[in-house]
Amino acid sequence: MTDPQRDMPTDPQSEPFEAVSGPGFREIALPFWTGPARRIAWMLTCGVVVVVIANVGILFSINRWSKGFFDTLENRAIEAIPRMVMIFLLLLVLSALINFCLVRLRMGLQAEWRRWLTASLIDRWLGDRTYYKLEVSSTGVNVPEARLSDDLKQALTPVVDLSVGLFNAVLATMTFIGVLALVGREVQFPSAAGTIIVPYGFVLAAILYALVMTGLTWLIGRPLIAAVETHNAAEADLRFELTRVRESAESIALIQGEDEEKRRLKHSLDRVAAAIWAVGANHGRITILTNMSAVMLPVIALLIGAPKYMQGGMSLGELMQVSAAFVQVQLAFSWVMDNFIVLAGWRAAANRLSVLIGGMDEHERAIHGADGSLIRLRQDEGEELRLNALIVRRDNGIVVIDEADGVIARGERVLVGGESGSGKSTLVRAIAGLWPWGSGEIVLPGAWRTMFLPQTPYLPLGSMRACLSYPHAPETLSDAEAARVLERVGMAGFVPRLDDEDRWSHVLSGGERQRIAFARVLIERPDLVVMDEATSALDDDSQTRVMRALIEELPNAALISVAHRPGLAEYHSRRLELKRLHGNVRLVRGDSIGRRLDTFWGRLIHTYGRIKRVDDEVKGAPPAIPDPRHPPPHL
Repeated sequence: MTDPQRDMPTDPQSEPFEAVSGPGFREIALPFWTGPARRIAWMLTCGVVVVVIANVGILFSINRWSKGFFDTLENRAIEAIPRMVMIFLLLLVLSALINFCLVRLRMGLQAEWRRWLTASLIDRWLGDRTYYKLEVSSTGVNVPEARLSDDLKQALTPVVDLSVGLFNAVLATMTFIGVLALVGREVQFPSAAGTIIVPYGFVLAAILYALVMTGLTWLIGRPLIAAVETHNAAEADLRFELTRVRESAESIALIQGEDEEKRRLKHSLDRVAAAIWAVGANHGRITILTNMSAVMLPVIALLIGAPKYMQGGMSLGELMQVSAAFVQVQLAFSWVMDNFIVLAGWRAAANRLSVLIGGMDEHERAIHGADGSLIRLRQDEGEELRLNALIVRRDNGIVVIDEADGVIARGERVLVGGESGSGKSTLVRAIAGLWPWGSGEIVLPGAWRTMFLPQTPYLPLGSMRACLSYPHAPETLSDAEAARVLERVGMAGFVPRLDDEDRWSHVLSGGERQRIAFARVLIERPDLVVMDEATSALDDDSQTRVMRALIEELPNAALISVAHRPGLAEYHSRRLELKRLHGNVRLVRGDSIGRRLDTFWGRLIHTYGRIKRVDDEVKGAPPAIPDPRHPPPHL
């Protein structure tokens, strides 16, 4: 199939590319708790909340246990040690069970949230053929498959982890600040003037330390967000370049473009390496801060509480309990510092996912032209396809086809011609419902079934039977029918391999893939067949075979063909031309090809005409215009 952006007039005044902005993350993800999946969402969320509360309760119990244990050591109460060990083992078992439940519930919430959002976006991406329209529009959304898989996973998975961690941090902060306030009480510092008493000194020290470290983390690590976004974008571009090379392997090999592809891939790889270096530099600064904090934390509270302990204001157990509580408060307060890199990666992934959704939103807005209209597809009870005041535009409003009116009745075979870039394939896409930009209407009989044959037919993974029956299940195609259609299109040699599974899109040649497409038509028996360069890879004999099979088996089907090969004209009854008139492209009537001559005399006249054209070419005379009224002689 030709490139839809090439198959239309170019305009030097085309608008420049503008980045697409999408909705916020809350608009994307939070409907999980309000939509059809809200029951499972709230069940898992409530389960996580209960388990997190229980986990903080265990941490508080261990904190209380540490006070009793160190008081026992200070009092040298050897007989109490076994009881303290049993209590610790019980708390250990409970902590393990709670964390097991927390992991299960947390990952279950991630799985269900991702299942819901991915299914919703895939429905929207595949609905109304948006996946195709995004490819041919100017929204600028690339590699949507990576955004729906990797970026979506990276946008959702950390949110659950971070939310659970934040909730745990808030509960831990409230719990252990209470411990600092009730157990630590005031802080005492000896001085020349006497003892200085600071009420709730442990609480104030914990809050001040946390604020300083969080502020430093934000100040030092803020550039990391942009660095991670750049890294993710560079990785996505490298994946795109590698995928493009794989998909275009044959074309690159034939024109020996390996050196240019190496240059492009090395350039993309250089960008990835530079982005990793930038992330590493910013990550290193954050690591220095976190390591310093990890070393200082256990010591700070002991240093603050040591004077009070020395003066007998608190027991060893209380000092160790306050020290452990201080560490827990700092761990809770340092949540931002500990998760800064995760937050940066999450933001980058969420932004890329937002761009995809913004692209789909932009597409829905862009299908309306400057006058607020779009091409209308309508069905009626008639027996003919009608184009009524059809105008085809690009998604940016530039007109491709100014005027197209026409009627194609059942059994007619129409060849659409025109110079390259006049919009032939775009007209076919409009009839297929793939090109909504424009105005006017396309009326199709409601009872008609339509099939489209592109230049490069799609072959699914699986067996040859699956390729023939697509888009239906392979079980729906019998052996006899499969053998019949393969024989008709000249591929009888594949009958023994009907149930062999292979990558048929790579095994078969371009011409064989096109013959598979014709075999599908013979199976489906549609009322309307639309071909876009569907025989471009076939030799003359193969083209004759498939076209004769199509006409003989579906004599009452309407046929619309876009093709450059002159040999196809003889299989059509009339011709429509897209012509540039006064700077505009319009659909006009071409030559009347007329009725088929299936009689003996018709075949004889047609054969004579072909011999005369060959003779003229041999003599150097310009060949006569082929008379497309007559079909090829029946062999």
